[in-house]
Amino acid sequence: MSPNQDGLSIGLSATRTLVVEGCKLYSPTGEIEHSVLSSPAMIMEMELACVDAVHGHVSASVGFHVDVKHIAPTPVGETVETTATLIEIHGKKLRFKVETKFGAVLVGTGTHGRAIVSL
Repeated sequence: MSPNQDGLSIGLSATRTLVVEGCKLYSPTGEIEHSVLSSPAMIMEMELACVDAVHGHVSASVGFHVDVKHIAPTPVGETVETTATLIEIHGKKLRFKVETKFGAVLVGTGTHGRAIVSL
């Protein structure tokens, strides 16, 4: 099956929201009052936004490359929005632009690669 079937095309996107709390936190000082969004939690939201962007267009995909920068903190209780946009299709490989924002502040940015797989 060609990955371009079923409407898979450049520009597909999805946005997720996340409240920064619980297991999504990291404290650089070890003090709870200094907790912020952790990099692993941000990257997971980026991956999930990519999956959401192509949901219904591919049966399944797995991540194989992450190239992101976590450039600003987000405090506990705040909400971040993560957007993934499909920017390249090369056979069964997909590449997405990913961004996480806290209001107007860019928290993280980069690209994520996923491969279409058959289960």
